[in-house]
Amino acid sequence: MKSYLVLLAPGNDDREHRKTLILPDRFSWLALFFPWIWLLTKRLWLAAIVVFLLQLVAGQLSQTQDFEIAGLLLALSVNLLVALEGRHFYSEALIRQGWRLDAVIAAPNLDAAEEVYFSAQEMGDKSELPAVANWAKNKRATADWPQGGIGLFDHQGGR
Repeated sequence: MKSYLVLLAPGNDDREHRKTLILPDRFSWLALFFPWIWLLTKRLWLAAIVVFLLQLVAGQLSQTQDFEIAGLLLALSVNLLVALEGRHFYSEALIRQGWRLDAVIAAPNLDAAEEVYFSAQEMGDKSELPAVANWAKNKRATADWPQGGIGLFDHQGGR
């Protein structure tokens, strides 16, 4: 089971949940191989710049004699850090921007998480159902029926 974070948009005007984000809290393969590009797609500009600079330093270290392993380990650790914690960093950035964490849902997939979350929400506009017409008491409605009943029991035309 994976966990999903439900983030509500800033303000309380989104009653239909059109802007609600349901983010999976999991490992990101794209962030493992292209961490600074993944961060740029999430609009985490400062983190993308820091990761890019760390990768440049790791590249320089891996080309220096006696520091090849240190450079590779630095690059691998930066990539793993972004792959493991990038989604958490993204959700925290959204919360700082005014988004509100509403729920954490454990579900096997995104569709199930959406179903669990939205089934627990109240409906938007609960309008009263129209009153049931009292047609059986209307003499005109029963006058057109013959004396016999339609079902198992004869009600003598509703009289």
